[in-house]
This record gives sequence, C-alpha cells and structure tokens, in this order.
Amino acid sequence: MNGKINPSATVLILFTVIAISYFSAFYGDFQYDDSLTILENAHVESLNTFIGHLDHMVRPVLYATFIIDRSLYGLHPAGYHLLNLLLHLGSGLLLYRILTSVLSDKVVTIPLWTVLLFLIHPIATETVTYISGRASGLMTFFYLLALYLYLRAAQESNGCRRLYLSGAVVSFLLSIGSKETAVTFPLILLLWDWLIAGKRVSDFRGTLISNHFAFWIVLFLAAAWAWSHPRYPALAEFSFTIRPFREHLLSELHATAYALLLLLSPWNQNFDHDLPIIHSLTQWPLPLDLLLLSVVMAGAFFSASRVPLLAFGLGWFFIQLLPTSLIPRNDLLSERNLYLPAIGFVLAIVTLASHLIRHVLTTIRRPAFVQFTSSLLVAVLVAGLCLFTYQRNLLYQDRLLLWSDAVRKSPNKARPHNNLGYAYSLHGDWDSAIEEFRMAARLDSNYVLAQENLRDAYLHRVGRQ
Repeated sequence: MNGKINPSATVLILFTVIAISYFSAFYGDFQYDDSLTILENAHVESLNTFIGHLDHMVRPVLYATFIIDRSLYGLHPAGYHLLNLLLHLGSGLLLYRILTSVLSDKVVTIPLWTVLLFLIHPIATETVTYISGRASGLMTFFYLLALYLYLRAAQESNGCRRLYLSGAVVSFLLSIGSKETAVTFPLILLLWDWLIAGKRVSDFRGTLISNHFAFWIVLFLAAAWAWSHPRYPALAEFSFTIRPFREHLLSELHATAYALLLLLSPWNQNFDHDLPIIHSLTQWPLPLDLLLLSVVMAGAFFSASRVPLLAFGLGWFFIQLLPTSLIPRNDLLSERNLYLPAIGFVLAIVTLASHLIRHVLTTIRRPAFVQFTSSLLVAVLVAGLCLFTYQRNLLYQDRLLLWSDAVRKSPNKARPHNNLGYAYSLHGDWDSAIEEFRMAARLDSNYVLAQENLRDAYLHRVGRQ
C-alpha cells in the first residue's frame, strides 16, 4: 500500500467507486423521520418561515439545506439524495487533502486507501442514503473543511493565515449548526498538534492562544446559546431521565465495542439495533467488551511515538463518540453517528496494514508474491464493500424492505415490528400489519403507538375506517 498516484487518477477512482456503490441510492424513498423532518416540517415551508423560527430552531444549517431541497425537488426524493451524495464525496476529497498535506510521497497511498474505504464502507449508508441522516454528512463536511483550513493557516503567514483561520472558525460554526456532535473539534486540534504536528508540551500554551483560542470561544458561545435556547435545556432534561447515568455509561461501553465490530462486519448493519442495557460491570458481554477496548486503547498508547498516524486514527474514533456516549439517548447506537468516527477507524486500519506490508516486504525473500497477495486481498475488500453498500442502499427503496431487514436482525425490539406493520398497511396488507402491530404491543406493553396502530388496523380490516 505504498507508492505514488496521480491526483487526477485519484479523483477518477473516487468518482468511479462512488458511482458504483451509490447508484442505487437515487431510487431510495423517504423513510422513517423524513416526513416529520422534511415534508411536514413547518420550519422549512418557506424562507420567511425559516427566518421567523430561528429563535426556537435547532440545527439551522441543516434545515436551511432542506428549504433548498423542498423548493427545488418538492416531493421527489432523488434530488434530496443528490446533495447527500455530494457531501459524502466532498468529505472524501477534503480528507484526502488533509492526509496528503502531512504524509510524504513514500506513503501517499495511505490517504487514497483511507478515503476510498471510507467512501465505499456501507456504514455510511444511513448518513448518505437516509435523507434525514444528512445532519451527520453536513456536519462532517464542514468539520473536515474547518480542519483543512486550519492546516492551511499553519502553512501561511500574516494576512493569508488570518484569512484561513477565520474560514476554519466559520466552518466550525457551520458544523455545529448542522449537528451538535461537532463540539469535539477543539479536542481533535489538540490531538493533531500533539501526534501529527509533533508539538511539545511546552509549545501547547502558545498554540492554544494563537491557534486554538478562537475555536474554544466559538464552543463557549455555542454552549451559552444552547443554554438560553428554549429547546436544548428541555432536550437535556429529557435525555437524563431516559436511564440512570451509570447504566448509560456501562451500556455505551458495550455500544462502543459493538461499533468497532460492526465496522469490521458490515453484514450486521441494522437500521434499528437492539442493544442491551448494562446494569453492572460483570454483566455479559461487558467484560469481553472492556477487554477489547483495553487492547485497542493500549495499541493507541504504544503507537503514539512509533506510528502516530495509527494513534491519531484510534484517538479520533473514541473522541468522536464522546458526545453520543455521554449524553443519554433512546437509541444506544445509530449508524449515522458512526459516520465521522469511522474516518479514524479506517485511517488506523489502513496505516496498520501499510506498516505491516512494508515490514513484510523488507524481511521476506519473495516480495513480488507479497505485493500480489496484498493487491488481491485489497481488490476483494473493495469489491466486497461496494457490493455491501449497493445492497444496503437497495433496502431504502421501500419501507417494507428496510423494516423487514430490521425485524429480522432485531426480532425482540418493538419499534421495528411497529414500523414494519405500518409498511404493510401502506401496501394494503392488513393481516400482516395486524400481526406486526400485535407483536410490537406484546414486546412492549407501554408502546402506546403500537396499540393505537393495532386498533386502527383492526378497524380498517372490518371496514370501519
């Protein structure tokens, strides 16, 4: 995985694999939250309404893009998918520029393989193909743009430096306005300057004041705005009543380990994962999860001085999961929340593979065989990921396909059964709908929506609605 590749060939490769992997995404329909978030959302009915609602709206940058989509495409989902896909590709190109700015020509293929695998990995489908998943894609695009401009500022002086740094601050602000998990950006800057830029501890005080201070100010002002906002305090209060905080942290440790394995086994992807609530340190499989996480963190620690890019990738992964791990949510894991963390995971895997191949090539007597074998394995990996992504995108064509897959993988969770029942009702299959609504109500006796849907489905079948 070493060598030099023409930039034009790089762009051509990226566009080609994106076209292959995501061609089927344009046939995707509106799914799940899309109706409430986009089609029935009063915030995005018109520009005047949007401006009038700014004082009590969350994620204004995200909803601004939905205004544009509704004005251009109306009720046709294909147009909405276009921007999601362009954001995905834009994030890949920004990531490539970021990585090539710090790697020598000898390892320039690390950026290519990192970007390529990130773009075709099926974990991105919930962000790219699920229209409401745009929040993660839009946030990531501005997040990477902010990092790219920050690095450009470090290469310039005087006026140009201030211009790039101002652009980075604005991009960071737009990222927060797209999705709140962008608050990790100042921590990533610290990680970058420590591991990649190689700054000493004694240099950090000056770096914080001259380069990082503006981003911490933006973060502080965003936090103050959120505190004064009418919705954020209410959302925070609700979040911390979902489950006891200790149980939440233990459950998120399991979810983090599960996420690592999911990135390695994309065939287990699910629109509605069913993860257990962990009540104690001894509850299975938490001991195994802790062992896995300890090994990964130890690897990051010991590689910090030897292979800093590997340590940076692992550090990126864990830092990006902090917001969703610390703030309780109904769902312990959503695949769209793995979109930005996946960049670090893929970077770590590619860096590790590159160093292993380079080590083997210097010690084995048949380097040509090693190169052929590694190229063959990479080709199989790329083809496999493209196939998984293409097939995953096909599920978004119809609610029945998406929720049938979710029920098959989460048979003991009520919500997938309820949503599959709704999908059956849209197809006029009331017997199947009733069975799914009944199963949802049986799995969760407090699921009011499933009970109401079951009642309505019975009335439809007997002709009273």
